[in-house]
Amino acid sequence: MIKSFLYVVLGFQGEEGALSLTTSLRSPNASKGLPVNFCSGFRSLDVTPASAMDGVSRETFSMVVNASDYGFKPSDTPRTDRSVKRNVELGLAALRGEKGPAYDRIVLNAGIIDHLLGCEGANDVNSAMERAKEAVDSGRALKRLLSYLKKSNSIASKA
Repeated sequence: MIKSFLYVVLGFQGEEGALSLTTSLRSPNASKGLPVNFCSGFRSLDVTPASAMDGVSRETFSMVVNASDYGFKPSDTPRTDRSVKRNVELGLAALRGEKGPAYDRIVLNAGIIDHLLGCEGANDVNSAMERAKEAVDSGRALKRLLSYLKKSNSIASKA
């Protein structure tokens, strides 16, 4: 029998039900329910194999993220025309270091996710945000994305 183990489960509720966090403010006309930028889940407190787990060695968390708490100015969704092509253009420009709403959203999402996943060097949110900014500003994030796309395309072409 094969046992599997989840180290982290993470859920996001962003703007209009999106699966990413936003820098925009919650509309005063918003209906009841979870606030914008609600995250919740659980993570393992250690990396003990599943066979040794007692079933309760995990930490649950929930967090409402207010982007302005981390120095981001409120902005509307950057891809106002809802075009996939435009969204890709904005994302690549941000990963090349172009500052603006797309850059802010990428850094905000990367920082919060790294923190909630418990990544090394992201023990607190501010450190995680600095790590994310450095990854984007240095070009490492874009390089990693392009490498992933190259590998994905090579696998797809063999299938």
